Amino acid sequence: MTFAIRRSRPRMRRQALTPRFFDDEWLSRALGMAFNDSPGWLPPVDIEETDDAVIVSASLPGYRQEDISITSADGALIIEGAHADKPSNEGSDSGRYHVRERRAGRFFRRIPLPVRTTSTGSTATYENGVLKVRIPKADEARAATIAIESA
Repeated sequence: MTFAIRRSRPRMRRQALTPRFFDDEWLSRALGMAFNDSPGWLPPVDIEETDDAVIVSASLPGYRQEDISITSADGALIIEGAHADKPSNEGSDSGRYHVRERRAGRFFRRIPLPVRTTSTGSTATYENGVLKVRIPKADEARAATIAIESA
């Protein structure tokens, strides 16, 4: 009686599956909703802190300025918006998608701010699909120099 030894390559299968598993839309949407309490998709953001302000930049390609709402409350910045999901081939009834990667629809993003801020003097600009919000730091959050007195 002879036995044939068959070697399995579970590592190769796992490596082939892993990138697809994490790139799938269903998983990223489920993780986004679980960790951020957010419907729709999450726009990517950059949060920068300067000496006198916090600057939040968000990528929102395809949205109009009128579609976006910004609120500052409870130490967080809330950015939300929505727009209609229009097919690229509006005139054609027979078209179908093979790939859809562009984001559309509703989004909601609550961004905790790293320091205390004040809404007085806040500004927002929207250019080329990038929203940039500048929120001044509260006076108590700004750095201050403390003089050393002689004893």
